[in-house]
Amino acid sequence: MIKTAVVVVLGAAATAAAWWFLAPPVIGGSTSLAIVDGSSMFPTFERNDLVFIRPSSTYHVGDIVAYHSKLIHRVVLHRVVAIHGGRYTFKGDNNKFLDPEQPTRSAFIGKRWFSLPAVGRIATLLHTPWIAATLAALLVLAWGLGGAPKPEPARATG
Repeated sequence: MIKTAVVVVLGAAATAAAWWFLAPPVIGGSTSLAIVDGSSMFPTFERNDLVFIRPSSTYHVGDIVAYHSKLIHRVVLHRVVAIHGGRYTFKGDNNKFLDPEQPTRSAFIGKRWFSLPAVGRIATLLHTPWIAATLAALLVLAWGLGGAPKPEPARATG
């Protein structure tokens, strides 16, 4: 009984911690994910790196920040190289030029929290319809193959 209570409490704590740190904003969390698809941040990031992004109360020169680009209508993940009058200048580590727009904090998603090299490839595969459908079918099949419940042994009455 106590073991079960401890397992439930630890499971709930682990779930709450995972939610706090990893849930995306669309479901009430604060961690966004980005999959690197270019070479502008090489060698800091390579194609298919998965980057975890969290909002911050402060942004400084040197921070790697994700922002919504109005110019190219995409999320850009570049390094802050200057701040003037509330506008931020960005540059990709591998670029020889500054980003053409200078967004304000209202365009920011957040700054890099941590990254996992090459893990974005897996996330990209999961967005492929036939792969997602195959995985779903395998999960249903595995659940269904659990078999019928075993009957309880007969008890002697006495």
